[in-house]
Amino acid sequence: MIQPLPLRPVPNPRETITSFLARIAAMNGIVAHDFALDIGFSLKRIILLDDPALSRLAEYGGLSKGQLAELVSWTGRSNGDVTKLFRGETFGSRAIWNPVVRGCPVCLREDAETDLRKPLTQMTMRGDWQLREASLCVRHRHPLVPLWEHVTPADRYDFSSRLAEILPDILNRSRERPRWEPSAYDLWLDSRLETGRDETWLGGQSLYAATTFCRLLGTELLRLNQEQAISDEDQWRLAQAMGFDVASRGREAIDEALSALATGHGDEPKKAFGGLYVQLSRYYQNLDAFAPYREILREHILGIWPIAAGQILLGITQRDRKLHSIHSAAKETGIGAILLEQYLINAGAIAHDDDRPVSRRTFDAKTYAALLDKITTLVGPIELRKAIGATRRQLESLIKDRVLVPWTDIATIKSPWRLSDGTDLIDELGGLSVPVAVSDHRWEGIQQAKNRSGLRVGEIIRAVRDGSLQIGRLEDKVGYAQFCVLIAEIDENIRSRHDSADITFVTAAAFARKIGIRAEGWFEELAAAGHTPATHRLHPKLGVMKTYLSEHDADAFHGRFLTPTTMMVEFGEHRQTLLRKLKDAAVMPFKPNGEDYGTLYLRTDIEAVLL
Repeated sequence: MIQPLPLRPVPNPRETITSFLARIAAMNGIVAHDFALDIGFSLKRIILLDDPALSRLAEYGGLSKGQLAELVSWTGRSNGDVTKLFRGETFGSRAIWNPVVRGCPVCLREDAETDLRKPLTQMTMRGDWQLREASLCVRHRHPLVPLWEHVTPADRYDFSSRLAEILPDILNRSRERPRWEPSAYDLWLDSRLETGRDETWLGGQSLYAATTFCRLLGTELLRLNQEQAISDEDQWRLAQAMGFDVASRGREAIDEALSALATGHGDEPKKAFGGLYVQLSRYYQNLDAFAPYREILREHILGIWPIAAGQILLGITQRDRKLHSIHSAAKETGIGAILLEQYLINAGAIAHDDDRPVSRRTFDAKTYAALLDKITTLVGPIELRKAIGATRRQLESLIKDRVLVPWTDIATIKSPWRLSDGTDLIDELGGLSVPVAVSDHRWEGIQQAKNRSGLRVGEIIRAVRDGSLQIGRLEDKVGYAQFCVLIAEIDENIRSRHDSADITFVTAAAFARKIGIRAEGWFEELAAAGHTPATHRLHPKLGVMKTYLSEHDADAFHGRFLTPTTMMVEFGEHRQTLLRKLKDAAVMPFKPNGEDYGTLYLRTDIEAVLL
């Protein structure tokens, strides 16, 4: 059993093992290197916290288990190839070990002044000075300053020699600098190292990651606010304080700060977030302690930039695309950015006054995936006509009567048609038709029937669909041109509908005026699009087909629609009062497929608010 030496120090607060070794050696009149050899081990083994060496030092120094553990905790013990356990937390080795040894010269001076005859027995190296992210001695409000620099650990931690070398500077105060007021960051770090307690959002998270993140974030925020050049030392401290002010308040505050950094016009993530992005995506990419910060930055980037599926972002491969930009969508669809932008504005994917750069004018990729798929299938009138086997006149009639409805009504878009709409029409009519021989003259083409009878093509096709007209397909033709209708059936069908003596008809124009609509041709367009029934009959004086409404037609309209005029009659309130109620309830006018029929509303929408 080894007896403790009679001359031995009591460990000071935050003292390191190598500091205690230097002080016990000084008390016994030798240097740390020789003292280590005298007790059976080299200085290097003490520096590396070799357990047998520590046990022998504890015996000679009269250290209890608790005192030894405290000294080791403030020294930092290897916890793998590149990490150290310091104050119960894992740090990267470089965050603790550095060729440049720093300290508070005021602490060292006060230590020395307690026994100026033997100052090296009192001068204590504190463990918190080692931490790269510590900048200030909170007790004295003095910045930590470089004391010496040595690459070799044996030279660096030979405190007997190193402290003797700087003792004159310490005593004459030449190493001392102007005092700093501790920031919230300084006080937080000092307290957490001392007690382990943390009431901020950073509590429970790795101190290594938290301090590093604060500095990295603060450095980028400082870049936004820095008006004049400052020293590296000042920049480091200001960055720590600024980053902590944000990070300590949690994710919402961090997101706000990241948004401020991402305001640059056209900036990509690396440029917007600078060293924060580089460090988290490279040096700290695989460290679990930094996972919360990588996730926050990653989610923020995904909410701004169009990251493609399969792209690696901060160490994680993106499974699905979250956002598209005009640029990325144009690249994937093969559609020019200018044209694509018109489609996207029309669909509400982006605002017409969005002034972000093309690369960041983003929209939800999942929500508008179907939109992009449709856009790639759109064709112009020539392609559509060829696909359905129609003449130019035939296609014009189908379009005019909205049998074929453009996918978008943007006038500048020259390819507004979905090819499938045309081919689906041909398939539908083909399924309803019967074969007709070329020699059978009882039949005429749909376009011919239109020209002869004055009926619109849309009306004829609706009659085919409801079974009141037969449709045939000529054996020598293909596509839309093959379809024909019976001449006699057209005449009989129209005659029976128009000549009923017991039915009262009103013109479409008169009906529109009655319900408060004065736009010319308004009801005709509504009926031609199939939204409400109408009757077509010969005008008694003009001898041409015109649009009328029977009582049945009018009842059908009123059963489905309301206008401001009919709302006043039905609900007994002024039209402005009614319209204000609809606006407050976000009830929009009836606009199927972008069609504009003015202040026309669906009855179901109105009754849900006004009843």
